Amino acid sequence: MINPDLGITVMPEYAQSEGVDAVLDNIAGLARAGSLTTSPYVASLAPGGTGHREPPSDGGLGQKRLLDRSLWGQRELWMTAAPSFRPDPRLYEGLAYRPPEPTALTDDQGAVVGHFVDAAKARGLEVWMQIQAAIPPCYRVQFGGPLPGDEPLLPTLVPRTGRVDRNASLASSDVRAYVRAITRDLCKTYPQIDGLKFDWPEYPVYHFDALFFDFNPAMAPYAAALGLDLDVLARGTMAFLSDLGDSTLRHKAISLEDFDSFRDSLLTAYPVLGDLLELRRSVVTDFARFLRRTVDEASQGKCKLFLHAFPPPLNLATGFDPAAVAPNCDAMGVKFYTMHWPLIEADYLSALTSRSDFSPPAVARLLSRLLQLSPEMPRDPNDIKYPDPQDAHPATSASIRSKIDQVRGQAGSTPVWGMSHGYGPLEDVMRRFEALGAGPVQMNRYAYLSDAKLAALGAR
Repeated sequence: MINPDLGITVMPEYAQSEGVDAVLDNIAGLARAGSLTTSPYVASLAPGGTGHREPPSDGGLGQKRLLDRSLWGQRELWMTAAPSFRPDPRLYEGLAYRPPEPTALTDDQGAVVGHFVDAAKARGLEVWMQIQAAIPPCYRVQFGGPLPGDEPLLPTLVPRTGRVDRNASLASSDVRAYVRAITRDLCKTYPQIDGLKFDWPEYPVYHFDALFFDFNPAMAPYAAALGLDLDVLARGTMAFLSDLGDSTLRHKAISLEDFDSFRDSLLTAYPVLGDLLELRRSVVTDFARFLRRTVDEASQGKCKLFLHAFPPPLNLATGFDPAAVAPNCDAMGVKFYTMHWPLIEADYLSALTSRSDFSPPAVARLLSRLLQLSPEMPRDPNDIKYPDPQDAHPATSASIRSKIDQVRGQAGSTPVWGMSHGYGPLEDVMRRFEALGAGPVQMNRYAYLSDAKLAALGAR
């Protein structure tokens, strides 16, 4: 019997490579998962160094990552992609963004996705289509990005280059118009799906600089609605960063005991940061309302809406407030992709030590204490790195459990899925899975779930 509280994300290339029935035998049979998530594209092998690397390189830091499940006989490869359907050009007339043109790959392999969805539904699985919330053309994070005028901006009014994510400003009307169009296209093409999942409907904070987004001019009306002036907010944010760089911050009464006291004391010393957080929260909540309206209109109320989010306390900075977002979605998922957590810590560590006179070991320990992404203990900052495939992830079970419990408590009656990752050794994958407690869990992704891992999930 399938488990409705277990979902697995399967990118379409595995339906192409292994075959639809073989994949579903593993998903519904071996793992007993009751929910399947996929995306609207198809892929093919590409010459090395062209197209996109699979697995993704995660900003160059995840090059050591390999697939558990071979893809076209390889555990590391390059591939190119095309839409799995022929977009309706009428939906995109006059828009700044357009979907990629269908190719011969679409004609040859595109029908696989529809067959995958139909076959999963025939086996009683709930089926979701996942796209990017704000990375046109939205098929997958590696496949797009915003136009220059739609990028989120730092208080200096420049973008932050080299981001792991490629999110646009959530205030961009052009991005919203495209998301509305592709949502309509997908609901028309795949009317049998149960719902749509939107990845990164927030301001991802993989980088320290991203904590200080977003000063794109499109944010001005949202600032004004809060009684804020975007230019004044930018100057105040730059003043804080100046204080961080010249040690003025040392003379402020900033508590470092735990995150709550740190947050409260920091915002007392620098109210402008509270205004910036409120601005982001306002825009992200408005974006969730926009997605709710968009999905309801496109599907005539038939499709559910599932939104992904960073875990606490990082979601405070991304702008994703579970209590505010919950009324606008049918479910939300909190990402526990814990191989990324050292990547975040390392970026923050580098930024803070380059801007201030705090010692790297002291900053490393402080980050552990405040963010709870790793155990608080003395450690060599050089050891904060992306885990190798055989390495256990540093995130503790207690921290994972505390974070998911916090969001579930804030979201009220809206289901909150823990989103765990299959990358890593079997024992550690299951440790992190079990730390998410009795609530529903989405495993990302099938590519990292060996038969042994699928069987272990099915045995729970």
